[in-house]
Amino acid sequence: MKRLFPLLLLAAAACTDAGSREAAPGVSLLTNFSMAEAASGASTWRLEAVTGRLDERKGVITFSAPRIKFYDQDRVSSEITSRTGSLQMQEKSAVLTDEVEVNAKKDGMRLLTTKLYYSSARAKIWTEEPVTIYKGRTVIKGRGFTANPDLSEIEIQHQETRLAGK
Repeated sequence: MKRLFPLLLLAAAACTDAGSREAAPGVSLLTNFSMAEAASGASTWRLEAVTGRLDERKGVITFSAPRIKFYDQDRVSSEITSRTGSLQMQEKSAVLTDEVEVNAKKDGMRLLTTKLYYSSARAKIWTEEPVTIYKGRTVIKGRGFTANPDLSEIEIQHQETRLAGK
């Protein structure tokens, strides 16, 4: 949490009063904000979102149009986007919902689902929802999976694999 605190201050600095929208006490409204987690001085992930709502009492940030970049030695290894999501500050865990897409940069793999969880402590993404993974002409469908954020190690339950036509 200590590593996230300076980044929260930056995110809070991006707060807006949004004109007619007023935040409740203990709630900050954020616009075009960014936050990151770092280990040994290097970013492990960076979250950017169009809008957000920080509820200080609950320790939760909800956001719209999030884009999370995961890093491996200062290079983007994967990127996850969705329509909405939330981040539990204490647990450093996130839930992304609605049109979730994971793009692995190293091997061009792409995953689509409707809901995705991430745990910083476990360094894993997972879901119990249906998933579709594309790699070249190969299409893998399943229900439920667990993986590293860069899709380098994937475990899929109820899997069906096929080659897509040209």
